[in-house]
Amino acid sequence: MEQNTTKFRLRFNLFDIIVLVIALVAGIGILLLGIRSQSTTGGGRTGGQVEYTILFQKMSAGNSQLIQAGDQLQDTVKNYKIGEVVSVEVKPAEVEILNQETQTYETTIFEGYEDVYVTVSCAYTDNGEKILLDGGYDILVGQTCYVRGPGYMGSGPVVNIERGEAQ
Repeated sequence: MEQNTTKFRLRFNLFDIIVLVIALVAGIGILLLGIRSQSTTGGGRTGGQVEYTILFQKMSAGNSQLIQAGDQLQDTVKNYKIGEVVSVEVKPAEVEILNQETQTYETTIFEGYEDVYVTVSCAYTDNGEKILLDGGYDILVGQTCYVRGPGYMGSGPVVNIERGEAQ
C-alpha cells in the first residue's frame, strides 16, 4: 500500500513568464516614478510667514471680545496648530433679505449679531499647489476653517491670504 505522492514543482509556461516580466517592469517603473516625484517636489518649496483672514459670520454680539491678539489657534477637527491671532475687526452682521414689493434683495443689519474678521499669522511652505501651514494644515481661500482658541470656538471661511517674504 504505497501512496503515490508527487513532489511539488513549479511549471511555468510562456504566458506565465510574460505576465511575471510585465508585473516586474511595472513595479520598477512605479518605484522610480515615486522616487523622482519626491525629489522634484522637495526642491520647489518656498516658505515664510503668511497672514490670512477668517470670517466668523453672525457671532453673538459681545462674544468677539473673547478673541484677543496673541491667541494661539488650533483646528478643532484634527488639532493642527494654525497660527497666532494678529488682529480682530468687528463689523455689524449683514444679511440679504428679499423685498417682496420690488422682488430684489436688500442688505440689512442683523440685530444682536456681528461679523468678526480674525487675521492670523503663521509660518508656511508652498510647493506651488497648496499652502501648508507650520502645523500641517493646508489652506485655501473659500475653505471653511473650524477654529478653537482659549475660551472660544468658531468657524467660517478664509476670505484673504497674503504671503510674506520667501525664505
